[in-house]
Amino acid sequence: MQSIHATKRNIDIKEYRQRGASEEDFETLVTEDTVVYIDDHLVIAYFAPVKEQLTDLRQALQQIKYESSTRTSGLRTTSRIFGYAPRNVIRNHPCRLVSLATEFPVQHAIIEHGASIAASYYWIANPDLAGIHQQMTDEKLQREYVLANSMFTSGIVNENNPLMYHFDSGNYKGVYSAMFGFKQGIDKGYLSVPELNLGFEIADRSLLLFDGQGLLHGVTPIIKKNPNAKRYSIVYYSLQQMWNCKAPGEELERLRERRTKMEQRKANSMR
Repeated sequence: MQSIHATKRNIDIKEYRQRGASEEDFETLVTEDTVVYIDDHLVIAYFAPVKEQLTDLRQALQQIKYESSTRTSGLRTTSRIFGYAPRNVIRNHPCRLVSLATEFPVQHAIIEHGASIAASYYWIANPDLAGIHQQMTDEKLQREYVLANSMFTSGIVNENNPLMYHFDSGNYKGVYSAMFGFKQGIDKGYLSVPELNLGFEIADRSLLLFDGQGLLHGVTPIIKKNPNAKRYSIVYYSLQQMWNCKAPGEELERLRERRTKMEQRKANSMR
């Protein structure tokens, strides 16, 4: 495994966040197993590919139904979230499993199992940080909201998404997210990290571990070699809002109590 000692560049973050990623934004494209350091801190670990074949995981990604949306930038994206979602007071939603788990339960279970594979590489690449991440999950979360045998709570699957530059938000601070990449009939679609002057190939069956909340990143244009070509990424992360979640039974009881109070207030206002 090669090591890269990077220096964080002083770039205009606002300028980058207003546009898509480009191969011109970095000088070095990483295509092999690599760890990246800033000073003595390991900030990225890239495995290309992992030793597991991940056949079931690939098939699950091909079988689920994706949702398309248009971002404020005008970029149309296709994705699906999985795992657990925090409480949504406005919509009267308790902490819960997302809808993918009920619509595609077999596929969701396979995707969830992928979290344990990602976690095993996390422990290999950066055991100290993995330990900190795991301790935060163990101490602050109900066990029911953790994906498989991992420290992650949630995630998103992207299908052919050339994501514009962004920082992830809402995750535990200072820890890694884990991203598997799958490519079939695809060229390019690199992950650009301009502050480090690096791009990552995101090869088929690759895994990238990094702090997506702390490092600006985006996906360069994806070139499809045939009409059925696909580039999938699965990102596992830990949502800090899940720390507020009570056990599932208590969440439902809390929701019932809130609805009862709202109905009582409504009834009183109509008298």
